[in-house]
Amino acid sequence: MYHTLNFSFLSFVPLLSLIYKKIVPEEWRFKLYKFRHPNELAALRSKVHPSAKGDFSLAPFDEKKSIFVHITKTAGTSVALTLFGKLPYHYRAWQYRVIYGRRTYREYFKFAYVRNPWDRLYSAFSYLKGGGWDDNDKTWALENLSGIENINDFVLKWLTPERLYSHIHFWPQSDFICSKGNTALIDYLAYFETIENDFTFIAQKIGCERKLAHTNASKRAGYEEVYTPDAIAKVALLYERDIANFGYHFSGMSRKKIENGRFVDVVSR
Repeated sequence: MYHTLNFSFLSFVPLLSLIYKKIVPEEWRFKLYKFRHPNELAALRSKVHPSAKGDFSLAPFDEKKSIFVHITKTAGTSVALTLFGKLPYHYRAWQYRVIYGRRTYREYFKFAYVRNPWDRLYSAFSYLKGGGWDDNDKTWALENLSGIENINDFVLKWLTPERLYSHIHFWPQSDFICSKGNTALIDYLAYFETIENDFTFIAQKIGCERKLAHTNASKRAGYEEVYTPDAIAKVALLYERDIANFGYHFSGMSRKKIENGRFVDVVSR
């Protein structure tokens, strides 16, 4: 009887876990994790993890009283190494809000770079096909992309709303900087397309006098030259939220800024 009851209980564990994740928002679950592991999250603000391509650490964020939400494939490596001398992790804004606490998070200057979704997706696909960052990326690419020759086959035959979350390089950019209700959780929206001008503003804001150094660049054709009309249309559907939030269209953008958590048009004067 004991073993029967124990087995029955264990069979409910996955179901209970699923219900927990459905009911309790991600940020609250992360807060609970912080409550149970306070030293681990506190250490994140000082630890340095060595890497051949640049050491990872959040320590410079406290030094500069600023937080860089590093969205993948938006030239974030170059920006981070120039501004902070270290690389941040690809945490989302709400995760930083838990790590630093709401009061400190509110006081710090928070920014992120965004990029045209068609351009970013092509960059991510090319990057992973070329080997990515490390052996994990190489293994993932071999398992998922080995039979896919070009961006159009990738978009039309492989990419789905669910598979957007199969690798962090494909995640919608809004997921990094917005709440579930689409409230922007950062102060300044910088654009890959105006990287130099935005970098100058950010550098002055946080007291950095260095000029932007470009790293991790890839050599490939421009994204406008490779997409078919069907692939263009599908990317527009898959990244509809990013396109609306940041003002992008296939060949350009109408720049947005953040006011009280909302994305609003930048009006030229």
